[in-house]
Amino acid sequence: MVWLFYGALAASLYGTRDAIIAIVLATIAFAVINAAMTRLGIRHGLNSTLLTKTIFGRWGAFLTALLLAATVLYYAVFESSTLAVAFQAYFDAGDIRIWYAVVVLAMLPLMLGSVQSWMGKLNGVLLPFYFIGLIAAVIAAHIKFGSDSSWLDYSGIVPAEGRSLPGWVLSAILYMGIFVNMPTTVDFARFARKEDERFHEVVTFGGVFYLVLFLINGLAGIYLVQTVLPDQEASEIGVVLAILASLGFAGLLFIVVSQTRVNSLNYYVSTTNFERILSGFTSIRLHRAVWVSGVATLVFLLMLTDVFSYLQAALTWQGLLAVGWVGVVLTHFVLDATDRTEGPVYDDTQLPRIGRGLIAWIVPALVGIFLLENDIVPPVLAQSAQLISLALSIVLYTVIYLTFGPRRTAPITDSDGTELAVPSQSSH
Repeated sequence: MVWLFYGALAASLYGTRDAIIAIVLATIAFAVINAAMTRLGIRHGLNSTLLTKTIFGRWGAFLTALLLAATVLYYAVFESSTLAVAFQAYFDAGDIRIWYAVVVLAMLPLMLGSVQSWMGKLNGVLLPFYFIGLIAAVIAAHIKFGSDSSWLDYSGIVPAEGRSLPGWVLSAILYMGIFVNMPTTVDFARFARKEDERFHEVVTFGGVFYLVLFLINGLAGIYLVQTVLPDQEASEIGVVLAILASLGFAGLLFIVVSQTRVNSLNYYVSTTNFERILSGFTSIRLHRAVWVSGVATLVFLLMLTDVFSYLQAALTWQGLLAVGWVGVVLTHFVLDATDRTEGPVYDDTQLPRIGRGLIAWIVPALVGIFLLENDIVPPVLAQSAQLISLALSIVLYTVIYLTFGPRRTAPITDSDGTELAVPSQSSH
């Protein structure tokens, strides 16, 4: 539902036509950047944490895992909350907290034990039903609630004097909050075969994928909300209500299908990254059931805090961190031909605890948060915080890299100067 919501939100704020322009630009940008991330993942076979150890250091790189774990945890909260709202709205009964518990408990058997082995096949089976449901929802809304083109002419609730930049630019910046897809791409692309690299760059993680994810879902979200709920601002709940109003019980099934698919990914990414953090600093190894149960508990507790009231702000902050991560990582592999072709160093014995690249990641993110949250900042800077953070991370890392040069590990020698064998890099 979040991908339908982003399109509806952009149109609600800045107008339908500006939102569509931004969605097209976001589709192109994400396709290009993730093609590079796909290539890095496939060629070097490293997850996003190991891939960035040479940049951020052996401790600093675990901030990558923390960013992924926290962001995807919020997406799990979002998707689970919308599903609970759908159940409550359709049946018009029950305390929302009960539906929260039902939704979270229902995910546990899907993520534990041998069930995981067929989750991929289940998602493959569910995918056609998602497309069918999305098309049916749009057609039903068209028949029930109107057939004119007024939804295309909606100008947005943000007046011209409140826009320091054109609406399509501000809408495109909104989509930069989803840059967390970049490290996630690395995490999944690393499992691919090298001979399939071109296919995955174009289809699985590239232009074809984002054409569906952003453009088709975004247009559907805009149309559904503008047609079914024309007098309401776009909200996370609004997309759900629009689908239920259009399709009834079939809409509820459509929501269940879509949420089951995406939440299996959310739980997987969140649990694996939390596990990376713990195993990176301790020798503790926990059973997968413990991780899944722990994430499910966190999801439920966060759902109880009225997540819709602060979710967008939390994702915006995390989006700034993701934007800085992308800027630094792409810049490093553009500048460093050795790491780009041969693969980065990720052996802890050859790396510092904190890498120089961490400065170029964290400082721009903090600057972006300051621009967003400080009332004294001019609107043009506040509304372009993500762009500023991205540009600053690229410039700052370039200066650091060109000033100090690539970090190359010196040979390890004994007392008489004889070079010793360097321990092999740990398994990934």
